[in-house]
Amino acid sequence: MKMEPISLIAKRLIQHNRVFVFLFILDLLIVLAHIFLGKENHFFHMDFEQNLPTYYQSLKLIGFGSLFLLMGVSKRIPLLIKSFVIPLALSLTFWGLDELLQIHENIYRIFELFDLFHPSKIVEASMRMGYRSSLWILYYIPVIFIFIFWSGYWLRYLQSKMKSVVWMLALASFCLFMVLLAEIVSSTGTYSESNYFWLITLEEMAEMFFASLLILVGKNMLQADESNSQSYK
Repeated sequence: MKMEPISLIAKRLIQHNRVFVFLFILDLLIVLAHIFLGKENHFFHMDFEQNLPTYYQSLKLIGFGSLFLLMGVSKRIPLLIKSFVIPLALSLTFWGLDELLQIHENIYRIFELFDLFHPSKIVEASMRMGYRSSLWILYYIPVIFIFIFWSGYWLRYLQSKMKSVVWMLALASFCLFMVLLAEIVSSTGTYSESNYFWLITLEEMAEMFFASLLILVGKNMLQADESNSQSYK
């Protein structure tokens, strides 16, 4: 019996809607474990690293990023779908590695090598403008703007093509806004321990759903067949 190409196996997995229902259920279970167990056990706390939430989120992002990349390079996928799925796949994979290796928390170490963007200069300039929150957000501003323009382009492009994708992408963008807002507010150091816990819960929950919504968007794009892709042109 001839073995199926890896891309076809990935396609079969992605086409199962139950996989994505299960994904959102797992997201919710991780959040509930954080709420009820995180205060007593850091293994479940979403504000700590190298624990259950970190491993789960990293595995989810890297796993689906790899699946989407396998699908995206397949000759069966129309060029238009490739132009959406391949950047999404690379972004998810990088994000997963970022979570696993704590890249954004330590991004300042890289910029210590560049005098123009040295952390001391960035902190000094941002504090003069009244910003006293997470340093990594400032370094990730170009990445954030790229996502805004990318999602804005596809939101406009797909309005009359795939409305299901449009609302999911719009909801994902809202989740990103909530992530950034909660991160900026919570990292000022002006909140009580209890308020900080709930701000972190909001941030991490929004980030988790943001990832799952992007994965669901990718799944719906990949399910677009050849006839649908012709209508996009």
